Amino acid sequence: MSGSGASRWLEIVRNFRGRSVAVLADLVSDEFVYGDIARVSREAPVLILDHARTETIPGGGANAVANLRALGADPLPVGVVGRDEAGRNLLRVFRRLGIATRGILTVPGYKTPTKSRILAGGVHTRRQQIVRIDRGNGPGDLPASVVSRLTATLRRTLRRTEGLLVADYGYGAAVPQIVRAVRPAWRGKPVTVDSRSRVAAFRGVTAITPNQEEVERALELRGIGTAASVTAAGRRLLRKTGDRYVLITRGARGMVLFRAGLAPFVIPAFGSGEVADVTGAGDTVIATYTLALLAGGSAEDAAVLANITAGLAVMKYGTATISPAELRAAIRRGDAP
Repeated sequence: MSGSGASRWLEIVRNFRGRSVAVLADLVSDEFVYGDIARVSREAPVLILDHARTETIPGGGANAVANLRALGADPLPVGVVGRDEAGRNLLRVFRRLGIATRGILTVPGYKTPTKSRILAGGVHTRRQQIVRIDRGNGPGDLPASVVSRLTATLRRTLRRTEGLLVADYGYGAAVPQIVRAVRPAWRGKPVTVDSRSRVAAFRGVTAITPNQEEVERALELRGIGTAASVTAAGRRLLRKTGDRYVLITRGARGMVLFRAGLAPFVIPAFGSGEVADVTGAGDTVIATYTLALLAGGSAEDAAVLANITAGLAVMKYGTATISPAELRAAIRRGDAP
């Protein structure tokens, strides 16, 4: 890593602070239930845990919001929660983090998607996830009236923000039709998209950040394990969407950035390779990439910084966020390519 590169990246990170970002997101509540192993049940061959504590953390698109905030930005989320305890908990967590919630609709009859992870361990061992229980609304469409309200809310929100991040987890709030409907409001501003199952449906945006599996699904491919097949797929996705940039994340194989008319920009994976938990790493990528563009970085600068934060995130357990101090320390260590 060159000294000039490090200096530039540090300046970009300094410019993260205060950036205003509208976030159209499927909001999920991640619940972590920690327990100490007491004994094996006599009723069935299962562990009995003594409950230690329960934590509620923003998950899904809400994790992208939390990552923006942790990096120093001012995110304004637009999404839906239910009139339930999970929804109230999520709103409480946002407010505690200093995140405005006026763009989040509370919809009667909607059940906030919740992923409860049960983690077990002993006194001298690290707790491991043994089961996950999903509750609340499953993937699907929202009523037309709710989509209309989200569209109006996002249009208003975009008037006071510098860019738009879309975190589509399939629950109906972050759909392509809303992004298309508010195009006049975001024209000229960076728009980035992370979508689980319909990345190719978001057309004409600044950047999309799919992982390799999402690219395969979008292009109906069997597998793109080789460098040549990734290159072909990235270029094809770029043409199909008309997006300005496609950043494909490949886990331990790093990332590849595609731009029209230019060779792929390949970035080796950051970090030691000691992966603790990949939960939410994609949210860290999209948050960092978006902020770097807003802070004056090039597409290449944004990709390098996103690669660093992703590497830091997977070395943490659970749904993690990264601070500017952690990012600056990694840049100064000279670990980045």
